[in-house]
Order: sequence, then C-alpha cells, then structure tokens
Amino acid sequence: MKDKEKTRDIHTLIDQFRTSNHWAVSLARDLIWVVAVVGCIALALFLICGTWPAVVTIESESMVPNMNVGDLVVVVQKDRFGDLQTWDDGKKSGYKKFGDYGDVIIYRPNGLTDMWASIGLLPLSKAQHPIIHRAITWINTGQPVPSYLNIYRGKVTPTGYIPLTVSGETPNGYQILSTGSGAPTTSNFTPGTKDLAMKTPQGNYVLPADAIIPNSGYVRDTNSLATHGGYITKGDNNILSDQGYLTIPGTGTVEPVAKEWVIGKALFTVPYVGLLPLHIGEVIVVVIIIMVLHELYLRRKDEKIPAKPQKKSGKKQR
Repeated sequence: MKDKEKTRDIHTLIDQFRTSNHWAVSLARDLIWVVAVVGCIALALFLICGTWPAVVTIESESMVPNMNVGDLVVVVQKDRFGDLQTWDDGKKSGYKKFGDYGDVIIYRPNGLTDMWASIGLLPLSKAQHPIIHRAITWINTGQPVPSYLNIYRGKVTPTGYIPLTVSGETPNGYQILSTGSGAPTTSNFTPGTKDLAMKTPQGNYVLPADAIIPNSGYVRDTNSLATHGGYITKGDNNILSDQGYLTIPGTGTVEPVAKEWVIGKALFTVPYVGLLPLHIGEVIVVVIIIMVLHELYLRRKDEKIPAKPQKKSGKKQR
C-alpha cells in the first residue's frame, strides 16, 4: 500500500507541476524545456560531427577575410568527410577550404588542457582558448621548424613558398631576409618604408621591398629542430605562422601541433550567429528577464479577467 501511495504521490506532483498556473512553476517549466532542447541539439551535433565541441566561435581577425569575428564554425572530427589536408597537400590535389588550400583546424596550443577540457564539456576555459588556423604542412621529429610568411595575408593565395636566408643586418638591428636570387644584402630599413619588418621571439627581421615577389609567399627555415611531429599552422590574416612566432602567456611559444592536440577541422561557417556565444552571459540574462516579464504579464492579465458567474442547475419547484 505504501508503495502505491508513493507512486500516486509522485504522479500527482508531476501532474501539478505540469498543469500549475503559478508563475514560478511556469518559469521553471520553460527553463527545463530550453535545457532539454539545447541538450538534444548538442547530442545530435556530437553524433553527426564526431567531436566536441561541435561548434566554436571566431573571436579574432587572424583568419580574415575567409573567417570573420562572430562567425559560428561547425567542427567535425579531423578525418570525417575526407582526410585532413594541409596547405601543401591541397596545393598538389587542388583541394581548397575557406578560400585557400588545405583544411582549417581547431587545436589546443601545446596540448594545453584544463578541468573543463579534461571532462569533455569545453575545449578550453575562457582564459585558454583553442586556436583556429590553417594547417600548412606536417613535419617529423628532428626536422627544422619552418616559419611561413605571406605579406599579403588573407588577400591572395600564395603561388608558392620560397626559402629565405639571413644575408645581413640593418643598422637598426634587423636581420635581412634574402630570397637567394640576387636580393640585396644590405638595407637601410626605416619606419614607413615598403620593406617588411617582423618581430618574433627569435629576433627582428626585415624583408627588403625589392625582394618581395607579388602574389607570392615565403618560408624561412629556422635553426630549431622539432622535438615531436606536428602540423605547422598559420592564420590567413597573420604575416607569420604560429610556430616560433605566436606566444601565449603562461604557455610559451606555440609548438608544432601533434595529432592528439587537434580538436577537429572546420566544415562550414554561419556568419554573425557566433556573436551570441561571445556574449552568452548577457544573452542568458536578457532571456531570463524576458521570460519573467512574460509570466508577470500573463499573471496580471489573468487577474484582470473577472470570474464568470456559475449557472444554477436544477428543476424549478412547483
């Protein structure tokens, strides 16, 4: 009997929660419904994309114009819908993605992780974002770590990457990069000239204007050797590749990206939709305020409606 009473009580509570007109209960129902819908969408995305998170937001201009701030990026497992291809692979096969050769990958710099990433809820915490850049090439352990350079950034696809060598030094302390094809060995670099100046953790460099070949990119081999195999990556709108150039506070200079550091590859983008996750806190507050105001409005509306008088039933007595 007690078990039946408990079952009846649970059913009664559920029915009361489902049919109650109290504003607080109604608000709780709406919140549960929103959580359930979001959960179902997240599960569907995970099953389709094979990775988590299945969507990320572009937060910087490093991939402009092929990806812009506020774009929502749908991410899939790196070998889903075809093998992951680097810039070098794409140049040979003709495969392009987001305006240039090769795939754009989402990776944890230097394998960085935290509590949220370790339990699979988020790629990284807000202070330690993953990076969304193009995979340029793959290098093995012991190979020189190249620095890729494209002075035109995301405006054109380079026709090729040309090895550069250091051939001199400017009076300002910049090392001169030479293409090895008759480029000058001296330069009077000054701010405002057409010479290309770069600063990296390894030193300051300048590429003389008359050594710049239009619509071409360059690669400079460094003296550092890879301690492990990995992808060399670069933002389309960045002058230099990440490795040996991009430094993250508390993490150090970005190393070649090992396969296990890759979260996935970008499949497609949805413009502007990613602005909502970028301001998720404000969005949640606004949604809750709207829901509360809506419930208060309905409650006040119900209070203003007068109750209809009930009709008396029964036969008239003679």
